[in-house]
Amino acid sequence: MTYFQGVRLYSALESCVFTGLLVVWIGGLGEHAQLVLGWCHGIGWLFLCAAVLIGCVRRVFPWPVLAATVSPLGPIGALIAIELAARQRRIA
Repeated sequence: MTYFQGVRLYSALESCVFTGLLVVWIGGLGEHAQLVLGWCHGIGWLFLCAAVLIGCVRRVFPWPVLAATVSPLGPIGALIAIELAARQRRIA
């Protein structure tokens, strides 16, 4: 598995955790689940930011992927930006 594919997969996983957190929070489905998912998302998002930063420095990702990762969209923004970068790699 390449670094690009690994971060791409991790971004998808982090997006699922973030989506789960939103569902639990909006639905009021439990404070404990919200706490656990919140911590998992927060720490996971920091690792995702670090992984994308390393990828940008190594020129695996273009810098706009990092901008999308640290945007308010968080892991969903990263997932969209990485998928766009993957599409550009296939075209080039």
